[in-house]
Amino acid sequence: MRTHLTAGPHALRAHGRRLASVIVIGGGQSGLAMAYALREHGFRPVILEAGKEAVGSWPRYYDSLTLFTPARINSLPGLPFPGDPHRYPARDEVVDYLRTYAARLDCEIRTQTRVTSVLAAEEGFAVDTHDGARHLAPFVVAASGSFDKPHRPDLPGLAGYTGTVLHSADYRNPAPFAGQRVVVVGAANSAVQIAVELARHARVTLATRTPALARRPC
Repeated sequence: MRTHLTAGPHALRAHGRRLASVIVIGGGQSGLAMAYALREHGFRPVILEAGKEAVGSWPRYYDSLTLFTPARINSLPGLPFPGDPHRYPARDEVVDYLRTYAARLDCEIRTQTRVTSVLAAEEGFAVDTHDGARHLAPFVVAASGSFDKPHRPDLPGLAGYTGTVLHSADYRNPAPFAGQRVVVVGAANSAVQIAVELARHARVTLATRTPALARRPC
């Protein structure tokens, strides 16, 4: 998740007069953690989340996803990740954790509120949303990830390819690929995890620029 703090030209002066509000765009783990930190420093955050609840894109990740790092280092500030700290939690466990975290967070969360533009205003910023509303604040934090707009490289020959081309953001489970020939491009965490799962059901090749070395730390 990307997180970026922007302050308007008069933000500090506005903050000197009253408790400054901060608009946080995105209610995933970055947005939730930022809201917690802002509360700790005396700000009044308002989270604007496009989804139905403040759990980021996690419910839309592939079904078998497990974290690539232990639970002990995936806690957000103020709430330890439950269970064995050395285990690797599954996708739905992360969703439940974020749901609990959001419920305990002492700030306003507006779901199903998609931000369409952020403009400079007299004392900060004007944040417009899809429903035609305008929200004003001296500070804005962009904590929206890239899952909704994944990078799809324009590979040579792709236009004439007659098979199925799928981004990992659209992959859910191996069922549609049973018995087929599948090439997974890349060797990062998601690519390797998806390739291993697909290999139980299809003929899989992992295409990488350099030799892939994937291991889970003890």
